[in-house]
Amino acid sequence: RMEENTVLMPAGMMIDLGGIAKGYIADRVKAWLEERGVEHAILSFGGNIVAIGKKPDGSDWKVGVQDIDKPTGEHMLVVSNSGGSTVTSGIYERGFELDGVRYHHLLNPKTGWPEQNELASVTILSESSMEGDALATAAFVLGTEEGLTLIEGLEGIEAVFIARDRQVTYSSGAKDYVIQ
Repeated sequence: RMEENTVLMPAGMMIDLGGIAKGYIADRVKAWLEERGVEHAILSFGGNIVAIGKKPDGSDWKVGVQDIDKPTGEHMLVVSNSGGSTVTSGIYERGFELDGVRYHHLLNPKTGWPEQNELASVTILSESSMEGDALATAAFVLGTEEGLTLIEGLEGIEAVFIARDRQVTYSSGAKDYVIQ
């Protein structure tokens, strides 16, 4: 329950910040490196990719978005990153299938169960990796239509939604980042 700026929870409940922790750490590592003069770098934290500036030759970094039906490391599309964050949340790496249902780690907060919608992944293009973490999961749980509405209402954020049937939906500015 919320009371102004205070969250009150029943006894035995707790808040787990795991959904944004990796993004927070990625942002902090980036800041630490920049404070020490690093001008060009690409950092991989699994589903979180953070860039410091562009490549030394002035070109953008290329980040593969995982192919939802292929082994880890095979991309479905490639996006550019010129110094921001590229975060993907998907159902294809952490989870299992039972009786034709994919049980994964992207939980619906209303039910506590893995969200069973049309999506396989959501990729967020933003400045902050922590913000990307939160938005990738939120947009995933909302589904393509409502997730797209959320993203379109935010400045400086773009998204790529990949459905289980491989249909790709882009936010209004996301195609500007797509290389292939």
